[in-house]
Amino acid sequence: MNEKRRLPDAELEVMQIVWHAGQPVTSGYVQEHAAQAWKTTSVLTFLSRLCGKGFLQRDKCGKQNLYTPLVDEESYLRQESASFLQRVHRGSFKNLVASLADAGALKQEDIAELRAFLDGKGDAQ
Repeated sequence: MNEKRRLPDAELEVMQIVWHAGQPVTSGYVQEHAAQAWKTTSVLTFLSRLCGKGFLQRDKCGKQNLYTPLVDEESYLRQESASFLQRVHRGSFKNLVASLADAGALKQEDIAELRAFLDGKGDAQ
């Protein structure tokens, strides 16, 4: 994925709706599946911004516009995760995990899952 900037929360929610639909969607579909009760004008604004940023493609289909993602979710999340780690924890995974542990956000199951994941990554190299 070419370098795309971080999306504001509302635009990210719109993208998640589009990604999870698995097919082109209308603005009505986005509005119906949004967690908040967004006005039609707000949804149209978000969709327009996402098209302008290169995240969505808009195609006319009769009287409606259909929106298709141009950026896949996995690529965006990978980039956003790396950016978050760099911005907030200066690129230190250890500091990220320590911060989560100090905040009580890690359960023993999470730690075991992380350990198994990292052990598996070591075998793959």
